[in-house]
Amino acid sequence: MILHVLESLIFILYSGLFIYTWRKLSQDKEPGSPTLPIFVIALVAHGYLSYLHIDGEQGQNLSLFNIFLMTTWLSMCLVGWNLYRHRAHSLLLVSLPIAAISVLEVALFAGSSPIALNGKVFNLLHILSGVAAMSILLLAALQSFLVLYLDNGLRHHPAHIHQWLGPLQGMERYLIQLLTTGFVLMTISLSLVILLPGELKAAQVVHKVVLTSTSWVVLAVLMYGRYVQGWRGVFAAKWSLVGVFLLLLGYFGSKLVIEFLIKN
Repeated sequence: MILHVLESLIFILYSGLFIYTWRKLSQDKEPGSPTLPIFVIALVAHGYLSYLHIDGEQGQNLSLFNIFLMTTWLSMCLVGWNLYRHRAHSLLLVSLPIAAISVLEVALFAGSSPIALNGKVFNLLHILSGVAAMSILLLAALQSFLVLYLDNGLRHHPAHIHQWLGPLQGMERYLIQLLTTGFVLMTISLSLVILLPGELKAAQVVHKVVLTSTSWVVLAVLMYGRYVQGWRGVFAAKWSLVGVFLLLLGYFGSKLVIEFLIKN
């Protein structure tokens, strides 16, 4: 019963906050003071809901939709931090719908994939660093869309660009910060695979390994180009989308294959 109440509450809060933010920003007005408290309430409920879905009596239920729910929660934590520190309301417009969808999916599609992680330190670190990397890189992908939108607007319709988007240089800088943090966590997660038990390695879907490795290479080249060659702007945003897409496809695609195709 508590799960359904939480799911309904979070979905309503996220949806209402999106509509309110959209209306304010579309009128070139900054959302009022209630935005942050409502966001915090939804975020705390979102985190508790993730805990209830994942931590079960038989172990940690790391099904496809549970992981997606946890990933969006971590992303929303970062959005909340930027909302508090930098009043980055534009991030709400791209992150709130995805977070609401993750809550709706976990409510409609139950899945079970329990894993006992008690005492398995490397397994736990591998999973946590991987989920954290996906969360940050997912937020980086959303930021990339904003960078591309702002760049296109400045080139073709500068008079129609809303002030709440902020300067392009600041948005690019934040994008690189997200990509760098996500890349470091992704590198840690991939490095820990070497220390995992053989049976866990054998259970990995081949295309997950290939796509994740390819994603890491794309992001590694992007990091090199940014810090050594000075790549920036639209070029960096487009390639960050490629790298993040491959990562999400590799992880969530493999979960989809295992849970909905192989098991059935």
